[in-house]
Amino acid sequence: MRRVALATAFMTILTAGFAQAEVMYVTAKEGLRIRSEPSEEAEILSVLPFASEVDGEIEDGWMHTDEGYLSEEFLSDTDPLSDAQYLGTWRVTAYFETGHQTASGAWPEINVTAAHNSLPFGTQIYIENQGFWTVQDRGPSSMGENWCDLYLGDYGTCVQFGEKYAKVYLVTEEKP
Repeated sequence: MRRVALATAFMTILTAGFAQAEVMYVTAKEGLRIRSEPSEEAEILSVLPFASEVDGEIEDGWMHTDEGYLSEEFLSDTDPLSDAQYLGTWRVTAYFETGHQTASGAWPEINVTAAHNSLPFGTQIYIENQGFWTVQDRGPSSMGENWCDLYLGDYGTCVQFGEKYAKVYLVTEEKP
């Protein structure tokens, strides 16, 4: 019993003064910038997507990771997708200007409008590494349940986007 108490006391002394590494999640919807130094003015090295899991030591409002520094303001110890319904891995493609309103009657918006054949209009989905989208349109009859088309505005952007497979989450049932 005395050895356990001594070992515990030794570990407490050993770890005192050291910051604990924490596992956190990115909550910034547009992604979180990784900076070269713990400052808003520091160089941006890259951006971590929403809901990315990160770990590092937090000190003075900044998490220090192997890649750089993240503002603690946009981190949470709770996965922001924990309440979202996982719909599966879907085929994700892109479409461009049609000159017409969407099937819902809305004009298509770049990086907002998604086409899916069975989710209700107004449904918000999160697509891993692509962000948040709102179902406002329908796709071709060949579009299956596990496929969505994202409105990207022009032909060149759509060609560059190509075809991807990504995890898709239902964020809300309907939005007005």
